[in-house]
Amino acid sequence: MKKQLSSIDLHYLVKELQALKDSRIDKIYQPEKELIVFSLYKTNAGKRLLRIDIGKSIFIAEEKESYEEILGFGQFLRKHIDGYFLTEMEQINPERIIKLTFRAKEEKKFLYAEFFGKGNAILCDEHNVIMNALEHHDFRERSIKPKLKYVYPVMSYNLFELKEEDLAILLKNSKKDSLVTSLATELGLGGLYSEEVCLISNIDKSINPKNIDKKQAQLITNSIKKITNKKIEAFVVFDENNNVADVIPFDFEFYKNNQKKSFPAFSEAVSFFFSHFKEPKETEFDKKLKELQRIIESQQQTIRELRKEEHESRQKGELIYQNYQLIKEIIDELNKASKKHSWKEIKEKLKNHKTIKEVNEKERKVIVEI
Repeated sequence: MKKQLSSIDLHYLVKELQALKDSRIDKIYQPEKELIVFSLYKTNAGKRLLRIDIGKSIFIAEEKESYEEILGFGQFLRKHIDGYFLTEMEQINPERIIKLTFRAKEEKKFLYAEFFGKGNAILCDEHNVIMNALEHHDFRERSIKPKLKYVYPVMSYNLFELKEEDLAILLKNSKKDSLVTSLATELGLGGLYSEEVCLISNIDKSINPKNIDKKQAQLITNSIKKITNKKIEAFVVFDENNNVADVIPFDFEFYKNNQKKSFPAFSEAVSFFFSHFKEPKETEFDKKLKELQRIIESQQQTIRELRKEEHESRQKGELIYQNYQLIKEIIDELNKASKKHSWKEIKEKLKNHKTIKEVNEKERKVIVEI
């Protein structure tokens, strides 16, 4: 079940968002913290709504809702880009980031909508310096704060320009146990599209990615090219209980047995999906089960770590036992030397010793390589 749009979903939505090009911002709303709505006007096309559910979705909303309240970040956007023209909409490939360019005479500003993690919306000036953001963050690799240059995390490979040899390298160096997981996380395809690629490539999704041969790598590369260059034929997918389960820009082999509802535009399908999709409520039993699973996983991890420590300690003990005479001689010699010389002098004399690799004069310890 979809909770966020994938990189490929955004790829297809951006194609449809081009219909909003050169529209003028008529109003900006932020009725909820995670919701920003642009009311846009375009000559000969009238008014349209661009709805951004932070971290979740972006689509052209056909029906106007009553938006009363405007929160702080929405007020900031009104102050700085109200009346501007939306001139460009693009995806920062292959990331789950949409870049909206707004212009007014000679001025230009960028709004970046991020759809990974909890999501974010960041307004930048023409030099890509952050003016303000919905959420201010300090990450290890970047900071999202005013007056800093906007930086986004970059995937190692661009799935929209993927070459067979690049895929082969990625899979060869994969840290995952299955092909489908490697494609989903290390390439950034996402779970559903990885399943679909495996199906149309006719390759077992559970195969270890390191075992993929050249022919299979070529099949996978071609399948990825196919799904990123499809004609949009949007569907909302239903599960066996007739509940809304997913939204897709074209028909999927993965959902061949599911009931579907077709839409003339992917944006309309996305709008329908997010307005009808309901996550199953978590029962008290589910909560207790989840907590027990967490405790079990934690205990299993502790057991694994203790076994590793035991193995390492056993190996060290065996090495010490095997080299007992050598170690005893070193200790005896050091004890004799310490009665006549300072540890600083001992350290100097043992500088190029074959067995003693390090002397800590403060703690009176030595590191012996055996």
